[in-house]
Amino acid sequence: MGPTDRLNAYLKTIRNSSFEWGKHDCFTFTNTAFKEMYGEGWGDDLSGRYMSNKGVPLRRDALKKAFGYKTFEAAVDDRLVPYKGVPPRGSLVTTKHAQRWVIGVAMGISVGTSAVFLSKEGLLSLPIEMIDRAWTRK
Repeated sequence: MGPTDRLNAYLKTIRNSSFEWGKHDCFTFTNTAFKEMYGEGWGDDLSGRYMSNKGVPLRRDALKKAFGYKTFEAAVDDRLVPYKGVPPRGSLVTTKHAQRWVIGVAMGISVGTSAVFLSKEGLLSLPIEMIDRAWTRK
């Protein structure tokens, strides 16, 4: 089974799972998708560090201080390769057309002519034209 098959299998298992901070949020969703495809997440070292000890997400200023980056994009640029154009399947993507969270965008995964994001009801598919930024593996 190749990376695309493993991604599709993962998406099938979580398609109706709703957003839940720290358990099934846009970071855990995209990081787990990378683990399923490639054996390791795109941000394993970030896991859990974006939540306070009270179980709520850190605010933007606290995130900047905790991670040492001025922007979310700079943090991802350090881990993945920015991609211009139609992102390949399995790319990390962002959009402002889905529920935006603390970082000001929603993170998702490219699945070809669309990308999937988390919503309160489960997976949300958006046309690839609604993608703002994309990154691929190094």
